[in-house]
Amino acid sequence: DALLRLEMRAELKRLLAEIEATTIYVTHDQIEALSMGDRIAVIKDGIVQQCDIPDIVYDKPGNYFVGSFIGNPPMNFMDGQVQSSNGSVEVYIGDFKIIPEEKMHPLLRTYHNQTIILGIRAENMETLRQPADDALEVEVLVVEPLGSQNLLTIKIGEHIIKVATHPTFAVDPGTHVWLKFPTDKIRWLDQES
Repeated sequence: DALLRLEMRAELKRLLAEIEATTIYVTHDQIEALSMGDRIAVIKDGIVQQCDIPDIVYDKPGNYFVGSFIGNPPMNFMDGQVQSSNGSVEVYIGDFKIIPEEKMHPLLRTYHNQTIILGIRAENMETLRQPADDALEVEVLVVEPLGSQNLLTIKIGEHIIKVATHPTFAVDPGTHVWLKFPTDKIRWLDQES
């Protein structure tokens, strides 16, 4: 029963805080891990992939596996081509150019002419009805109204991604919208590691 599970999770968290007990809680339910843990460890094949506070594990996954495992929907991943010249850095998704945060330029320069993985959460993209200079035009494939949000399925090149919008952002499949990628919400991951 989903409601009972929700109530029991809150009750267990309250009880553990009250008795001030250090507890190791093992679960495959990422919502339980994120909501109950002071620190969480994501383990794959017996190896800890990342161990940190829930907000960091969710917002700044340590690798591709953690980003693809934590979150519903999981983090979106797309291949980007890094280009650098005269100290500036640009990452291209197809013909669309993203200028990363200034603090990422030294690291990204080392990937000049290489592919890097761009990761971004569904709720971190801004969806627009009209074109904008720094927005990518995309076609909506599927719309899933979920009450608190609409979840859009969108194809960018070879990648299928999920975009969360406000529930009042009414759009139909086949409609074109424009996506903005806030640079402070992009996570850059090496393909090899």
